[in-house]
Amino acid sequence: MNSSSVFIPELESERLIMRGSKESDLDTLAEFYQDEEASQFIGGTMPRYAVWKSIATDIGHWAIRGFGFFAVELKETGDLVGWCGPWAPEGWPENEIGWGIFPKHQRQGYASEAAVECLKFAYSKLGWKTAISCIDPKNSGSIGVAKKLGASKEQTDIEVCYFRADIWRHLPPEQFMERFS
Repeated sequence: MNSSSVFIPELESERLIMRGSKESDLDTLAEFYQDEEASQFIGGTMPRYAVWKSIATDIGHWAIRGFGFFAVELKETGDLVGWCGPWAPEGWPENEIGWGIFPKHQRQGYASEAAVECLKFAYSKLGWKTAISCIDPKNSGSIGVAKKLGASKEQTDIEVCYFRADIWRHLPPEQFMERFS
């Protein structure tokens, strides 16, 4: 199975390709979700079957909303390094740009590089006028990415479905595009 029956565009940056999730991503994602420390800010560990359901949810989000998370891979090697994209499941406070990069690929700028392209996509192709990121206050890596993108903390300790987070507001489209074009 793949996401070919649901249209998911492909985005590119200097070093990354953002594409639809596919079943062959399962092994890499399942390994990530077995790591308690790595998965602590995104719901924690989960068994392989739940990771498969998560991939199906990503594809389903595209089918229902017309947007969703992209799988992020390195252009040079094709290695899956994480995910990033526009996100707004039922019960979410607003349209979000979310990201997650696997531990061995962190601190190389991949999250911010992917998030810039995903925000450009959300603003120019989806017509979003604003975007947030819901970030656990202990997730210093994601806070650093949000700041790099020009986001500012707008609210603290908000209940977001199944977790509590701070809400980081991204720059509006005009300011963002001016800064990151």
